[in-house]
Amino acid sequence: MTGSDQRPFPPWLEVRLGELVRLVSANQAPSGLLVTGPKGVGKGILARAFLQRMACTDAGDSRYGCGRCNGCRSFLGASHPEILHVMPEAPGKEILVDHIREVIEFLSLSRSGPARLVFIEPAEAMTVNAANALLKTLEEPPGGAMLLLSAAQPARLPATVRSRCRLLRVPVPDRGVVADWLRSAADREMSVEEALAACLDRPLEAQALLEDDTARSAWQADHAALQALLRGTSPFPVIERFLACDLASLLPRLQRLLLSVQHYLVQGERDAFGRLFDSDSLQRFAH
Repeated sequence: MTGSDQRPFPPWLEVRLGELVRLVSANQAPSGLLVTGPKGVGKGILARAFLQRMACTDAGDSRYGCGRCNGCRSFLGASHPEILHVMPEAPGKEILVDHIREVIEFLSLSRSGPARLVFIEPAEAMTVNAANALLKTLEEPPGGAMLLLSAAQPARLPATVRSRCRLLRVPVPDRGVVADWLRSAADREMSVEEALAACLDRPLEAQALLEDDTARSAWQADHAALQALLRGTSPFPVIERFLACDLASLLPRLQRLLLSVQHYLVQGERDAFGRLFDSDSLQRFAH
């Protein structure tokens, strides 16, 4: 299976996808599944691959959907009648109780296939009222219903919701495996290793950095702000640089830079993130 850019399915997700397909084949699929893992490790890719496999009518023994049948085509076209995808109306917004009422109504309809599936991402975006509205459905799901939740911050979900879902963790994958997967996206401006370091080993964010001008511009702004911090003798230029950045990406990188400075101070050498900055600046900041 490949994505739209023809890159193979992420190898670190294959085992997890196989686990889910085996559960379905053994008629042991949970009515509630919570997929967790850090941002950028591929939880959404895993969930979509599983949903396509469930929609596929010609998968046979494969863990992947065939991509050719009517089920796959309707899923890929976001028109499958048995699959509902619930997201905030815009990034950073909440999933409201009205969205969950739509889920409840969707699951109450007569289904035409063996299962009716709901995918909620990011699940932690649900308001308290929305999560509470979903709880009864998780406790007493209609026959053939499966709710798939994806969360990078599962602790933000009520414990009652978490306890009623089967947990599937997607950890940060091995750097070498990710580097091999990303290799085809490398360009002259940045290497795969640099992209992984800049994105704190988050593979999908590294992919975006290698391929997307917007992501690259955001990294360049963050890098310039952090470089100004290392070199600055006055706080005002640093503050100006920081205000030009998206804090959602800058703050994790700032935390990582402080660890890199500490590593350089103790070990006398730069780690992967520290190598994105010159040693003189690290040394000057450390002292």
